Amino acid sequence: MKTQRSADIAGGCFLTFLGLVTIFAATKITGGLEERLPPRTLPYVVGIIILVSGALLAIRSWRFHGEDPVIKWPDRRGTIRVLVTLVSLGVYLALMEPLGLPLSTFLYVSFTVWYLGKYRLWYPLLIGFLSGAISYLVFIYLLELSFPVGPFLTR
Repeated sequence: MKTQRSADIAGGCFLTFLGLVTIFAATKITGGLEERLPPRTLPYVVGIIILVSGALLAIRSWRFHGEDPVIKWPDRRGTIRVLVTLVSLGVYLALMEPLGLPLSTFLYVSFTVWYLGKYRLWYPLLIGFLSGAISYLVFIYLLELSFPVGPFLTR
């Protein structure tokens, strides 16, 4: 029988491993000394966050004492929602190069919020716009990372 505790332990161990792989891969990124922020900085930070989060999840679940809830697997409708969300993530990644980070983030976040939340159209569009604008401001303008900006924006 699948339980939440065993799923959290397995997920935490996987995230810990993924964090280690991310940190290792970040060590292979090279960049010039003239850059203000080395290109490996963001992958290092993300890897450390994933590593620590996964380790804390696994340890917390391992030490849990109490009623272990049984996992309720999604029905057909839930499975379709998961698949649509995964496909939309793949489309987001595929569109990032031709459309740029801000526009592809706007489209992905707007669609996902609308699809999963069933909100009125203005709400997902607002959240998508804010997400796209913040991604441009933080990653492209402030940190000057080499994400594609798309055909409508210039650096």
